[in-house]
Amino acid sequence: MEKHEKEIKEILTSVSELSSMMKEDNFRLDNIEELIEDNAKKAENILTAMEETSKGLTQLEATMDKMNKEDLKKLNQKAEIIEILNRINDRLENRTPVSERFEAICKGEDK
Repeated sequence: MEKHEKEIKEILTSVSELSSMMKEDNFRLDNIEELIEDNAKKAENILTAMEETSKGLTQLEATMDKMNKEDLKKLNQKAEIIEILNRINDRLENRTPVSERFEAICKGEDK
């Protein structure tokens, strides 16, 4: 009987140790689960931030494209203005000066 008591005590001790180990393992698993949930939340936040950044970059790119188009339009307008001014200048250079016309008119009156 003593032999059986001893075996039963050993079995109970072993069961108690296993129970303690299982509690520790469950505690660790709970911690791991909590860490996984925290990391999942962080990953979601990172994805949200990346999406917002992507939207911001798209808006910035569109703004830059618009600015480039506006700048090109302004440059084209400046080129057109310069061309018109050059034509006016050419016409003015090709005109007979007023003094020569006046002299011609005066000479015509003298005759």
